[in-house]
Amino acid sequence: MIEIKVDVCIYAFDLLYLNGQQLLQEQLITRRERLYESFEEECGYFQLATAITSNDLEEIQTFLDTAVNASCEGLIIKTLTQDATYEPAKRSNNWLKLKKDYMDSIGDSLDLVPIAAFHGRGKRVGGYGAFLLACYDNNKDEYQTICKIGTGFSEAMLEERSKSLTLKVIPQPKSYYRYSDTINPDVWFEASEVWEVKAADLTISPVYCAALGAVDPNKGISLRFPRLLRVREDKGPEEASSSEMVRDLYLSYFVFSNRTCLVTGRE
Repeated sequence: MIEIKVDVCIYAFDLLYLNGQQLLQEQLITRRERLYESFEEECGYFQLATAITSNDLEEIQTFLDTAVNASCEGLIIKTLTQDATYEPAKRSNNWLKLKKDYMDSIGDSLDLVPIAAFHGRGKRVGGYGAFLLACYDNNKDEYQTICKIGTGFSEAMLEERSKSLTLKVIPQPKSYYRYSDTINPDVWFEASEVWEVKAADLTISPVYCAALGAVDPNKGISLRFPRLLRVREDKGPEEASSSEMVRDLYLSYFVFSNRTCLVTGRE
């Protein structure tokens, strides 16, 4: 018989009960503060889970890459101060798993049109930090917003695309741009380029207008964690992915996702 010894380390990431006090209804920021102040780390035995606080998609993408390179499955993304109580056995958009394989889960990419941009922050100050993308509805002859993208760019590509689109700035959105009033880009563009984009998955959105009403009477479809693959020099804006394609892709992905979750649940 071969004796095998395994070193085990506990990584604490949340605190639900402390000294007779239940913390389920406290916001995560409070629970985490109590965790940090109540325990001391001992390397190799008890450590606090590595975490960052951010709402910047580029920073989250970098953190995901670091986690995957360290042989971790991925990240858990949580709200910190809003709707951040702990609700056992309840699914919520306030807790999301983000794994490397999720990023490749959509087999088909989408060809989308940048119609607006947001000024950059941090190291992107002075340029564009993110872009508003749209699909094309052939029947209504309009561009419908589907996501905001700020990752998947090398610095050279970001500079190149920003320089190119700066020449297409228009004073106000076109009448055939379909977008929510809650989205306020800093600049609008003439529809001129097509970008191939891939994402973690598709989701129903009250903010974006792609295929609005097709799967939900009052909501559109959006991409979660989109990233740029390349610029489609061979396509014009009206050859971008249609809202019908977005709808069909969502429906096929939704069925697949439900089947996968059911199997996982039975296991």
